[in-house]
Amino acid sequence: MTKVFQKYISNIFISIVQRGGEWIVYSEVVKNGILKDRFSKNFDIKESDSISLKMQEYLNSFQEEYNFAYLALFLDSMGQGAINGTTAIDFEKNSVDMKNVTHLGVDKNWSVYASFIDLNWVKKLFSKVGLDFIYSPFVLQYSLMKKEGLKERPTLYILNHQDSIVITIYEKSNLLFGAYFKATTDDGLSSSGVDDWESVQEEESIGDVIELDDMEDMEELEDLSELDVIASENKGFEETKPDDFDLGRFDGEDVAQDSCLELFGREVLIYKYLTSSLEEFYKNPLYKSSFIDTVVIHDGYEVSSDLIGMIEDELFMDIEMNKIDISKAICKMARQEAFI
Repeated sequence: MTKVFQKYISNIFISIVQRGGEWIVYSEVVKNGILKDRFSKNFDIKESDSISLKMQEYLNSFQEEYNFAYLALFLDSMGQGAINGTTAIDFEKNSVDMKNVTHLGVDKNWSVYASFIDLNWVKKLFSKVGLDFIYSPFVLQYSLMKKEGLKERPTLYILNHQDSIVITIYEKSNLLFGAYFKATTDDGLSSSGVDDWESVQEEESIGDVIELDDMEDMEELEDLSELDVIASENKGFEETKPDDFDLGRFDGEDVAQDSCLELFGREVLIYKYLTSSLEEFYKNPLYKSSFIDTVVIHDGYEVSSDLIGMIEDELFMDIEMNKIDISKAICKMARQEAFI
């Protein structure tokens, strides 16, 4: 009976995304299927076993104000991945120990997984507020793909987040290859200090956190098409008045140069991940390789023309670019899960 009346009162959906040294907390208030309000707030990531007190109070205030408040986390940690197949033999072939991961089948032909280490650490971080959904970046990417229309020919997909890169190859809905890479050296979601996977025991309550329901019957997210197209970020830099001069160059120019170098270094890293993934796909007999000539990029951060040029000129691949907002996409997925 609760579900019958729930849509007629305000529900709040809160997406939590790690970006650099911050938590991006984006919220949408929905009533009777209509978006009534949305707002966002950033919090510094603490180097501890919990989120900051300010962030706890902020999230708890929503849980007190709204009868139905859903917290959804974008999982951005190393101990996760995706493989072709759903059986124990498939996991063994891909050198993934099923005793150390939570796994879910998608469309009955491929699986996503995450380590107990990472999931337990996430639960610990958010123990004061709780989590309703944890979303794999592979599932987010697949949802976007399905909405756009699956490709008939084998296609390489890139999900570009500030802190991580997901590279996959699909033939229609069948995952042929999947890899997760960090784009930064810091990883706020895997700081548990536990390195011995054999000593980590599965917790029964993990299943209560992964609220993706039966992923084998996952339907296309109908309202992902409503995602707002993000305006391109301003690549310029505001000039600052220098206190002193260094060989006649302003401090603002130093900042601009450092930022450009950082972006260039990041994109060289992405290009390296892309070429190594293609090499692995073509040469490893584990994969049923096919010729790839198209790259689809779901860009949740920033992709420059330099990277696009490298891919087109060096790898002779066509590129399709789709700008996305990961925080909004996570809220959309949580709404779909809650049927609101």
